[in-house]
Amino acid sequence: MGARYPRGYRRLSLILLGALLLGAIIATQIDFDLPTGHAATAPPSAASPCGPASAATAASVDGFVAHRIYSGEFGSEEVRADVAHITGSRELLTALASPNLAAVYRAVYTIVYMPHWHIVRLRVSAHGRVLADVGGPDIIAPISGVLRFRGRIIGHFVMSVQDDLGYVKLVSHFTGIPIDLYRGGSFVMGTLKPAPFSVTDGATVAIAGSTYQTHVLDALTFPSGTLRAVLFVPVPSGALTRRSCAEVRVAAWGSVLRHIAARFSPLSANYQRLAGTIRGSSGGYVFVRGGRRRLADNAGPKRIPRSGKVSYRGREWRVYSWEPAPPARIYFLTPTG
Repeated sequence: MGARYPRGYRRLSLILLGALLLGAIIATQIDFDLPTGHAATAPPSAASPCGPASAATAASVDGFVAHRIYSGEFGSEEVRADVAHITGSRELLTALASPNLAAVYRAVYTIVYMPHWHIVRLRVSAHGRVLADVGGPDIIAPISGVLRFRGRIIGHFVMSVQDDLGYVKLVSHFTGIPIDLYRGGSFVMGTLKPAPFSVTDGATVAIAGSTYQTHVLDALTFPSGTLRAVLFVPVPSGALTRRSCAEVRVAAWGSVLRHIAARFSPLSANYQRLAGTIRGSSGGYVFVRGGRRRLADNAGPKRIPRSGKVSYRGREWRVYSWEPAPPARIYFLTPTG
């Protein structure tokens, strides 16, 4: 794209990856078969094989993560703090009340480029006229609001904390699968090339010798309008399709866990952050045990099986576990989504 982004290009997340340390770049191909010698897996169950439904089952997991990342751009604690920075800016409010157009622009520019804030674009208007618009050109997830001075509305704003490229990087880092963005039916950016000209949800497409099932997410763009985020989930094959759909889902969640874990270096010093990131991005829980020692999240089930099911917080969870550095074992209580 070649455009300079204020800050969204560099940030990995508002709530999900704020504490992460950069690690090795993740491969863009998910391996849905559980890696030999690392993950403890139960033998295939007597349940019916997932078969042709394996692709949609795996895609539902990656789609859930992509939706959760997108939703976080609207309602996280950090987003609320950034909105408060705008609505509480004395410099901006007094400039609007004057009105002083040059001062409005300076205030907006200061807000967008303020260190440690994460606003990538801000547009301020009054009486239907845009007075200042500062930030990158390709922005996702806009948030609108009003600006008040001494109890009366003096203007409106549209802001965002994420750009298109930042969202693509987040989803690909969390899931390891290709993602492309389309606006008005035209390709904008992404990681799968050559990009298909048109994509429908749930379609099976073959590109460069690989077969994918698509999952489509409709997203809002700045300041209005929509784009389509298309996930290209590799179609499972072989032994995985002979497992139950529940086992396929657990394997897909295990892949998400491993991709997120690869963002921490060293992982052994960041188990607590991994647990928090997994909680934010999936709604599931991660516990790390080293023998009888609890290495992350002291609260949790007293005993967790290496695979199968466990009861926790009034419900039953399916377990994925992985031993990245013995004797430490990571237990992931996977969501149902």
